[in-house]
Amino acid sequence: MKKIILSSIMLCGLLFASSCSQSGSSKNEQIANDTAWKQLSLREKIGQTMMITSDLYAQKQIGEGSLETFMQKYPVGGIFIAQWHFMYQKPDTLLFETFVPRIIKEYNAASKLPLFISEDFERGAGYNYNTQTKLPVEMAIGAANDTALAYAHGKILGVEAKDLGFNWVLAPVCDLNINPLHPLVIERSVSDDAERALPLLQSQMKGLEDQNVITTVKHFPGDGATICDQHLVTSANNLSWPDWQKTYGKLFKKFIADNAPSIMVGHLRFPAYQKADTLNGDFLPATLSKELMQKLLKKELGYKGVVISDALNMGGGYGFYEDELETAVQCFIAGADVVLWPPLGYMDTIEARILRGEISMERLDDAVERVWALRERYNLVNKENRAPISQAKPENFENYVDETLTKLSEKAVTIVQNKGGQLPLDTTTTKRILLANISHNDYAYLFEPMKKELEQRGFQVDIRHDMHKNDWEWRWNQLLEYDKVIVCFENHYFEPIGSPLLKDAEAYCLWTMVKLPREKVIGVSFSNPYYNKYYLNKNSVLINAYSSDPYMQKAVVKVLMGELQPTATSPVNLDNPIMK
Repeated sequence: MKKIILSSIMLCGLLFASSCSQSGSSKNEQIANDTAWKQLSLREKIGQTMMITSDLYAQKQIGEGSLETFMQKYPVGGIFIAQWHFMYQKPDTLLFETFVPRIIKEYNAASKLPLFISEDFERGAGYNYNTQTKLPVEMAIGAANDTALAYAHGKILGVEAKDLGFNWVLAPVCDLNINPLHPLVIERSVSDDAERALPLLQSQMKGLEDQNVITTVKHFPGDGATICDQHLVTSANNLSWPDWQKTYGKLFKKFIADNAPSIMVGHLRFPAYQKADTLNGDFLPATLSKELMQKLLKKELGYKGVVISDALNMGGGYGFYEDELETAVQCFIAGADVVLWPPLGYMDTIEARILRGEISMERLDDAVERVWALRERYNLVNKENRAPISQAKPENFENYVDETLTKLSEKAVTIVQNKGGQLPLDTTTTKRILLANISHNDYAYLFEPMKKELEQRGFQVDIRHDMHKNDWEWRWNQLLEYDKVIVCFENHYFEPIGSPLLKDAEAYCLWTMVKLPREKVIGVSFSNPYYNKYYLNKNSVLINAYSSDPYMQKAVVKVLMGELQPTATSPVNLDNPIMK
């Protein structure tokens, strides 16, 4: 087969010209200012539509020991740094000040063009890399309801992403947690209210983009309305068209007007809009739907930026085509400009089908022009005049982080219920406290910051986890010896995967908590905001904290002690009838 080839001399000249032209371009421009992208070879064009995972060692094998040879065979445009590919490394070699930046530089050195380097980082880079900060979740931003703090949250994430070498963050989550039983959105969402969410998300995105980090609005057409998890099954946005327009539609229209650099489509159907996009009688999810990507998002809503798919290894995208490869190909055909985690065979297949006339060059050129405009916008067009791969943290950054997260946490803590004057706690009447960690994960160290804070104020504090479902019942008399039992809910989204409600060991522990005298038990949810009202509504004191990071734990203790008078209102409706 005859391939379209571009000499390296011509490419270098064109890339140099584009770098000169881009310096005067506005970040609001969504169309590429130069035509250098038109001179890319066919495989280089296809590579611009690929965001593959960083399976470094497998890729070196494909390149016969050389990453440069691999990139010549598969000139991809982006790498998602997949931490799980390196889990067999010892933890000390994975403490990433050297390891991750090194492999990012290695990938970039092997690539003809600067690479997009991405990760989700929804809760901050600290949940992936111990050298960075664990940030409060999105719903903490919604509870604090402060645009300046939302901006600072985005700025911290942007600074730390750039410190490691990342230039594209697949965040923020712009979904609305309309259904309290949704297993995945929950506290990933800012709110269930579009009016509350919009200015906070805009500010957070501005904080990221001011650090020259690409943001991603996700997940179009909007998740959080059903009880389905896209990782397991194809989900849907089941709102009516008028209701969608007032909620998710309002958000997406504003983000598009603000020139959002990228929008991620989810494995979500949208029955109120879709008419013809069916396969075997089922509506296709947005990741495979021409109606949703090309007709609604690109044409009717007028989006000119990059449409990126959600990860193609998720269950919600399966079952429509015969395998992962064909799913990735059909995702591109349907309108995705960047396909997230396609197999390498995607490049070979797209190339062959274009050369046979089965896929139009128009579809490929539309995608590459959008991607090239994104490159220009973030100074990622050529290697001689590009944005730096990594960027050191500014002076006094640690103080900025500490002040920001202290303020954010203290402003986010929400009193859900306070009956009978139970607060503040007093060491003269309350001496022994049990922190009952009800969660799927046995993180024995998790609530040590809270324990330490309480002990410094004169309490005797123990921590127990629900390791054995009958353990609490056996120790009933021991539980009664405590003056207060603080139930610490900590089942975050996706931890565990599946239903958001308590089950097995944690459910048995909750059962025992409910049987204790109601004045003895204080409920604090460091995750799902609906847990307290659903499980402990009869108890006097209920507090929502959304996030279990140390800053939030300290803020909760201040509220318990009366040192902090919380002002937050719940970012979601806790009296939703579905929870009754």
